[in-house]
Amino acid sequence: MVDADTGAQLAVKDVSVFYGNFCAINHIDISVGAGEIVSIIGANGAGKSTLLKAIIGQADRVEGTISFAGDDIVGRSTKEIVASGIMLVPEGRRLFPSLTVEENLRLGWDVGRKGKGDIGFADIWKQFPVLDERRKQKAGLLSGGQQQMVALGRALLANPQLLLCDEISLGLAPLVVNELYALIPRIKARGIGILIVEQDIERSLAVADRFYCLLEGKVSLSGRPSEVSRDDVIKNYFGI
Repeated sequence: MVDADTGAQLAVKDVSVFYGNFCAINHIDISVGAGEIVSIIGANGAGKSTLLKAIIGQADRVEGTISFAGDDIVGRSTKEIVASGIMLVPEGRRLFPSLTVEENLRLGWDVGRKGKGDIGFADIWKQFPVLDERRKQKAGLLSGGQQQMVALGRALLANPQLLLCDEISLGLAPLVVNELYALIPRIKARGIGILIVEQDIERSLAVADRFYCLLEGKVSLSGRPSEVSRDDVIKNYFGI
Protein backbone atom coordinates (compact mmCIF):
# COMPACT_ATOMS: atom_id res chain seq x y z
CA MET A 1 0.00 0.00 0.00
CA VAL A 2 1.02 3.63 -0.52
CA ASP A 3 -0.04 6.98 0.87
CA ALA A 4 -3.28 8.06 -0.78
CA ASP A 5 -2.17 11.68 -1.19
CA THR A 6 1.45 11.31 -2.29
CA GLY A 7 1.61 7.78 -3.70
CA ALA A 8 4.72 7.22 -1.54
CA GLN A 9 5.52 4.26 0.66
CA LEU A 10 6.61 6.64 3.44
CA ALA A 11 5.03 10.08 3.73
CA VAL A 12 6.11 12.52 6.44
CA LYS A 13 3.56 15.35 6.45
CA ASP A 14 3.82 18.61 8.39
CA VAL A 15 5.89 16.88 11.08
CA SER A 16 7.46 18.67 14.03
CA VAL A 17 9.53 16.93 16.70
CA PHE A 18 10.09 18.27 20.20
CA TYR A 19 12.48 17.54 23.04
CA GLY A 20 10.78 19.26 25.93
CA ASN A 21 10.05 22.77 24.64
CA PHE A 22 12.80 22.61 22.02
CA CYS A 23 11.60 22.10 18.45
CA ALA A 24 14.24 19.96 16.69
CA ILE A 25 12.22 19.54 13.47
CA ASN A 26 9.80 22.20 12.31
CA HIS A 27 6.91 21.33 9.96
CA ILE A 28 8.73 19.23 7.39
CA ASP A 29 7.43 17.09 4.54
CA ILE A 30 9.39 14.26 2.96
CA SER A 31 8.51 11.07 1.11
CA VAL A 32 10.16 7.82 0.05
CA GLY A 33 8.79 5.58 -2.67
CA ALA A 34 9.12 1.79 -2.81
CA GLY A 35 12.55 0.90 -4.13
CA GLU A 36 13.68 4.54 -4.00
CA ILE A 37 16.87 5.87 -2.41
CA VAL A 38 16.35 9.19 -0.65
CA SER A 39 19.19 11.05 1.04
CA ILE A 40 18.86 13.41 3.99
CA ILE A 41 21.86 15.73 4.23
CA GLY A 42 22.68 18.50 6.67
CA ALA A 43 25.22 19.67 9.20
CA ASN A 44 25.38 18.55 12.83
CA GLY A 45 22.22 19.58 14.65
CA ALA A 46 20.16 20.00 11.48
CA GLY A 47 17.63 17.38 12.61
CA LYS A 48 18.67 14.41 10.50
CA SER A 49 18.88 11.76 13.20
CA THR A 50 15.85 13.23 14.94
CA LEU A 51 13.84 12.58 11.78
CA LEU A 52 14.85 8.91 11.81
CA LYS A 53 13.97 8.64 15.49
CA ALA A 54 10.52 10.07 14.75
CA ILE A 55 9.95 7.52 11.98
CA ILE A 56 11.10 4.54 14.06
CA GLY A 57 9.11 5.63 17.13
CA GLN A 58 11.93 6.84 19.38
CA ALA A 59 11.35 10.61 19.48
CA ASP A 60 9.98 12.35 22.58
CA ARG A 61 7.01 14.15 20.98
CA VAL A 62 5.90 14.12 17.36
CA GLU A 63 3.24 16.31 15.80
CA GLY A 64 1.93 15.74 12.29
CA THR A 65 1.52 12.53 10.30
CA ILE A 66 4.01 9.82 9.40
CA SER A 67 2.31 7.43 7.03
CA PHE A 68 3.87 4.08 6.10
CA ALA A 69 2.17 1.73 3.65
CA GLY A 70 -0.99 3.81 4.07
CA ASP A 71 -1.10 3.72 7.88
CA ASP A 72 -0.24 6.49 10.33
CA ILE A 73 2.52 5.16 12.59
CA VAL A 74 2.88 8.14 14.94
CA GLY A 75 2.36 6.89 18.49
CA ARG A 76 3.17 3.27 17.71
CA SER A 77 5.94 1.45 19.53
CA THR A 78 9.26 0.77 17.86
CA LYS A 79 8.50 -2.96 18.00
CA GLU A 80 5.26 -2.43 16.08
CA ILE A 81 6.94 -0.18 13.52
CA VAL A 82 9.73 -2.70 12.90
CA ALA A 83 7.19 -5.49 12.51
CA SER A 84 5.32 -3.37 9.94
CA GLY A 85 8.42 -3.25 7.72
CA ILE A 86 10.75 -0.41 8.79
CA MET A 87 14.25 -1.14 10.10
CA LEU A 88 17.00 1.19 11.31
CA VAL A 89 20.76 0.80 10.92
CA PRO A 90 21.67 3.08 13.84
CA GLU A 91 24.57 5.47 14.13
CA GLY A 92 27.32 3.78 16.12
CA ARG A 93 26.07 0.29 15.13
CA ARG A 94 24.78 -0.59 18.64
CA LEU A 95 25.71 -4.25 18.58
CA PHE A 96 25.86 -6.50 21.62
CA PRO A 97 29.64 -6.96 21.94
CA SER A 98 29.42 -10.06 24.14
CA LEU A 99 27.17 -11.88 21.65
CA THR A 100 28.52 -13.62 18.57
CA VAL A 101 28.11 -12.30 15.05
CA GLU A 102 25.39 -14.86 14.39
CA GLU A 103 23.55 -14.04 17.61
CA ASN A 104 23.55 -10.33 16.77
CA LEU A 105 22.24 -11.06 13.30
CA ARG A 106 19.49 -13.29 14.65
CA LEU A 107 18.08 -10.36 16.62
CA GLY A 108 17.03 -8.76 13.34
CA TRP A 109 15.47 -12.01 12.17
CA ASP A 110 13.54 -12.39 15.41
CA VAL A 111 11.95 -8.91 15.43
CA GLY A 112 11.27 -8.43 11.71
CA ARG A 113 8.43 -9.19 9.36
CA LYS A 114 7.59 -12.87 9.17
CA GLY A 115 7.02 -14.69 5.89
CA LYS A 116 7.01 -11.54 3.77
CA GLY A 117 10.61 -11.24 2.63
CA ASP A 118 13.22 -13.31 0.90
CA ILE A 119 16.41 -12.32 2.74
CA GLY A 120 17.89 -15.11 4.86
CA PHE A 121 21.15 -15.97 6.57
CA ALA A 122 22.53 -17.50 3.38
CA ASP A 123 22.16 -14.10 1.68
CA ILE A 124 24.08 -12.38 4.48
CA TRP A 125 26.92 -14.92 4.43
CA LYS A 126 27.16 -14.55 0.65
CA GLN A 127 27.16 -10.76 0.83
CA PHE A 128 29.60 -10.60 3.74
CA PRO A 129 31.96 -13.61 3.52
CA VAL A 130 34.06 -12.28 6.39
CA LEU A 131 31.02 -12.55 8.68
CA ASP A 132 30.47 -16.13 7.59
CA GLU A 133 34.05 -16.87 8.60
CA ARG A 134 33.56 -15.18 11.97
CA ARG A 135 29.96 -16.08 12.73
CA LYS A 136 30.92 -17.61 16.10
CA GLN A 137 33.23 -14.74 17.08
CA LYS A 138 32.18 -12.11 19.63
CA ALA A 139 30.99 -8.96 17.83
CA GLY A 140 33.07 -6.77 20.12
CA LEU A 141 36.25 -8.28 18.67
CA LEU A 142 35.45 -7.26 15.08
CA SER A 143 36.85 -4.21 13.30
CA GLY A 144 34.64 -1.16 12.94
CA GLY A 145 33.89 -2.00 9.32
CA GLN A 146 32.98 -5.58 10.15
CA GLN A 147 30.71 -4.40 12.95
CA GLN A 148 28.94 -2.11 10.49
CA MET A 149 28.43 -5.11 8.20
CA VAL A 150 26.78 -6.93 11.12
CA ALA A 151 24.54 -3.92 11.80
CA LEU A 152 23.48 -3.78 8.15
CA GLY A 153 23.01 -7.54 7.94
CA ARG A 154 20.90 -7.49 11.11
CA ALA A 155 18.63 -4.86 9.58
CA LEU A 156 18.27 -6.77 6.31
CA LEU A 157 17.36 -9.98 8.13
CA ALA A 158 14.32 -8.15 9.50
CA ASN A 159 13.02 -8.23 5.90
CA PRO A 160 12.23 -4.50 5.79
CA GLN A 161 10.26 -2.66 3.15
CA LEU A 162 12.03 0.53 4.22
CA LEU A 163 15.62 0.72 5.49
CA LEU A 164 16.78 3.73 7.52
CA CYS A 165 20.57 4.25 7.48
CA ASP A 166 22.02 6.67 10.02
CA GLU A 167 25.62 7.74 9.27
CA ILE A 168 26.77 4.27 8.19
CA SER A 169 30.12 5.65 6.96
CA LEU A 170 31.00 7.42 10.21
CA GLY A 171 34.51 6.63 11.43
CA LEU A 172 35.23 3.98 8.79
CA ALA A 173 38.10 3.71 6.32
CA PRO A 174 37.30 4.85 2.74
CA LEU A 175 37.68 1.34 1.30
CA VAL A 176 35.17 -0.03 3.80
CA VAL A 177 32.76 2.82 3.08
CA ASN A 178 33.03 2.08 -0.65
CA GLU A 179 32.14 -1.55 0.02
CA LEU A 180 29.12 -0.63 2.14
CA TYR A 181 27.82 1.92 -0.34
CA ALA A 182 28.19 -0.55 -3.20
CA LEU A 183 25.46 -2.56 -1.45
CA ILE A 184 22.91 0.25 -1.51
CA PRO A 185 21.84 -0.19 -5.18
CA ARG A 186 21.62 -3.95 -4.64
CA ILE A 187 19.27 -3.44 -1.71
CA LYS A 188 17.20 -1.06 -3.83
CA ALA A 189 17.00 -3.72 -6.56
CA ARG A 190 15.05 -5.89 -4.10
CA GLY A 191 12.34 -3.22 -4.01
CA ILE A 192 13.37 -1.93 -0.59
CA GLY A 193 13.09 1.82 -0.03
CA ILE A 194 16.15 3.40 1.58
CA LEU A 195 16.40 6.61 3.58
CA ILE A 196 20.04 7.60 4.11
CA VAL A 197 21.21 10.17 6.63
CA GLU A 198 24.77 11.38 6.02
CA GLN A 199 27.04 14.36 6.59
CA ASP A 200 29.13 13.28 3.59
CA ILE A 201 27.34 15.20 0.84
CA GLU A 202 29.05 13.69 -2.18
CA ARG A 203 28.84 10.12 -0.95
CA SER A 204 25.18 10.40 -0.12
CA LEU A 205 24.06 12.21 -3.26
CA ALA A 206 25.99 9.82 -5.52
CA VAL A 207 23.56 6.97 -4.76
CA ALA A 208 20.35 8.97 -4.17
CA ASP A 209 17.36 9.25 -6.49
CA ARG A 210 16.22 12.30 -4.55
CA PHE A 211 17.45 14.28 -1.56
CA TYR A 212 16.35 16.69 1.14
CA CYS A 213 18.71 19.15 2.81
CA LEU A 214 17.87 20.05 6.39
CA LEU A 215 18.92 23.31 8.01
CA GLU A 216 17.96 24.10 11.60
CA GLY A 217 15.12 21.59 11.52
CA LYS A 218 13.59 22.70 8.23
CA VAL A 219 13.88 21.53 4.62
CA SER A 220 16.07 24.13 2.93
CA LEU A 221 16.43 22.37 -0.45
CA SER A 222 15.14 19.22 -2.14
CA GLY A 223 15.13 17.59 -5.54
CA ARG A 224 17.14 15.22 -7.70
CA PRO A 225 20.93 15.45 -7.35
CA SER A 226 21.30 15.88 -11.11
CA GLU A 227 18.98 18.89 -11.10
CA VAL A 228 20.73 21.09 -8.53
CA SER A 229 24.14 22.71 -8.55
CA ARG A 230 26.84 22.04 -6.01
CA ASP A 231 26.75 25.73 -5.06
CA ASP A 232 23.02 25.49 -4.25
CA VAL A 233 23.63 22.42 -2.11
CA ILE A 234 26.47 24.09 -0.20
CA LYS A 235 24.47 27.28 0.38
CA ASN A 236 21.48 25.40 1.73
CA TYR A 237 23.63 23.00 3.74
CA PHE A 238 25.39 25.80 5.63
CA GLY A 239 22.67 28.49 5.35
CA ILE A 240 24.90 31.00 3.61
